[in-house]
Amino acid sequence: REMGTRGVGVATRHGSRRDMLATEPPVVSLAALREGDIATLATLRGALRDGPGYFTLDAEVAIPSTLVVECYDRARDFFALPLDVKACYVHTQYERETGGYVPLLEEYAYQPNTAAIVESFDTVRDLPAREIPEGATGVGPVDWPAEAPGLRTALREFYARCDEVAVDVFRAIASVCCMTEMDTARTSFERVRTETAESVAAEGGADDERADRAAGEELARFFLRSFGPTSHCSMRAMRYPGTDSDEFKAHAGVLRDVSFRAGKRGRTPPPPRRSKGGNGLSVEAVGISEHTDFECFTLLHQTAPGLELKDLAGNWRVADVYRDQSKFTIIIADMMERWTNGWLRATPHRVGLAAHERLSLVRFNGLDPDASVAPLLRFTGAGPSASSGDTGSSDSRGWVKGAKYKPVTQGEHMAESVTRAAANLEQMLDRYPKTVLTPIPRRFAQVLLVNCEDEEIALILHADGEFEGLYTGLITEVCGDETPQQAALRGGLCPLRELLGIPTGTADDSMHLAERAKLRFTGWKDVPVIEHEFTVSVNRTSMNTVKNKFSSARQTQRNHPEMDIFRWDEIPYEAMPADDRHWYPEVLDIVREAKQEANATTNGFIRFGVCPRKPRREKRWAVERKLVVGSFEFDDEEGLARHKTETIWTDGFMNDVYGDSRDHEAYGEDT
Repeated sequence: REMGTRGVGVATRHGSRRDMLATEPPVVSLAALREGDIATLATLRGALRDGPGYFTLDAEVAIPSTLVVECYDRARDFFALPLDVKACYVHTQYERETGGYVPLLEEYAYQPNTAAIVESFDTVRDLPAREIPEGATGVGPVDWPAEAPGLRTALREFYARCDEVAVDVFRAIASVCCMTEMDTARTSFERVRTETAESVAAEGGADDERADRAAGEELARFFLRSFGPTSHCSMRAMRYPGTDSDEFKAHAGVLRDVSFRAGKRGRTPPPPRRSKGGNGLSVEAVGISEHTDFECFTLLHQTAPGLELKDLAGNWRVADVYRDQSKFTIIIADMMERWTNGWLRATPHRVGLAAHERLSLVRFNGLDPDASVAPLLRFTGAGPSASSGDTGSSDSRGWVKGAKYKPVTQGEHMAESVTRAAANLEQMLDRYPKTVLTPIPRRFAQVLLVNCEDEEIALILHADGEFEGLYTGLITEVCGDETPQQAALRGGLCPLRELLGIPTGTADDSMHLAERAKLRFTGWKDVPVIEHEFTVSVNRTSMNTVKNKFSSARQTQRNHPEMDIFRWDEIPYEAMPADDRHWYPEVLDIVREAKQEANATTNGFIRFGVCPRKPRREKRWAVERKLVVGSFEFDDEEGLARHKTETIWTDGFMNDVYGDSRDHEAYGEDT
């Protein structure tokens, strides 16, 4: 079957395909949905049930257009970074599936033998590690790209506002579901809608409307019980390079031609030419191959044509583009189709290739991982109840009679779907432009104990290991699903809290642990390494206490490292790893500046200024959100061959010292 082929005049449950093509997706006002406007809900029901199966949501009241534009601007900044920088954030860096960067040709293949020519930065609900329930997946903390200032601020704000919109859409869908009896005839609600105004005001019509509203509210409460802080609600900023670009030709040139091109409405593209590997199987280039989403519904936005949607009659249709407007294409996804037993259908969609570059924003709206989804009784013919407790009669397989789908949890469905798509990608690597996927970097966290008043630093002298005879800070590898900050607090020798003598139960931010540098290393290990450099400010008494603990430990542990204290201008770089002399001074400059700011203002370490990278936008940034970033390349003899460091302004590094929102920026009319 050729992608893009459209059969004209074929009869379907929704009429002919030709008739369906004449049905445009309506633009539905979010403001009207919030008011419970009956005419707007009726329009929404018609779009979802009669065609085309999806709709456009005008969300300006919740997501200002200025925020949409800002998200795209910051995403472009990130995608413009060198590949080795973006690869530091490759998806997924932590086992909790907190998102990250997906390089070109590494998107999951939702159909076998399809190569997706897209790159993306994926994010999730950005929760502090201490707020994440044990075993939870698909929630933060997110490792934001430090080198793309503003991405964190913009996408976090966009994400939060999408949460509000998602609640409204859940409620609207619930209302739509309760407008009618679930049969093939015209609904009583539709008959009421076509009567005169006087008839609608009659007692019977009013009672029907009240009953519909009450049922809709009950169903909305049921939906929203499974939608919360740990729900599967990832978000993506995506970029599709144009087929005429050198970048596309470099990455996908061996795939020859494209599978289909985003084109005019109603046009049937020619059959694709495909690349064949040694086993004779072909791989075709696509933007993203055909699939349905795994959650309940999805918000989609794009800067240029490319997204194609399959309507209820089976036609492929080009989605509308609202480049600088807060208008989103809303499609139904798998779990809502299951809940409604197919009364609402998930929208198959794909992305074609085009000569132009295209960016998109995508927000998925799913449920808690353990939320079990099965067809509700009102959709199986067993009754009108929306309660999950009313399972009705079932057969020997445990299915509710009349149900088209078996019960499954959101987490199970996600895992099964993603595993299948990932396997499709892996099976192509022997005949793919890439033979291996981008390796996930190893990560280390290093803590420097600094005395700002006397400008002193404590360093440890290693007695064995790869740093034998060298001074470093307190360094340890980041393990499992822990964050660099958690690794820094855990410590390599003993917990940082224990080392500093901080009582159990005291907040971690009492240590003023701050991330000051994020450095990339190649040639040190078998894969790239990211080292996160933290500082902890201590006074002279605390520093001497720590040194005495090290001295005592050496009395009983022969290989325990020593600790020495140096002035900042007397650090023994000749007895340290070769990279340290290049970034230590920059980190200490930031610490010195932070100390001066703390002494100069009553507002802690925070004051605001214009971001120097984007002066035309006049955005407000916290001056002290500075970070040293650098790259270090070692040769075969472990000598430092090349290096580069710079101090940048960013809102994107992992650790928020105070855990507050003082860098939060308002979007809208006041911007």
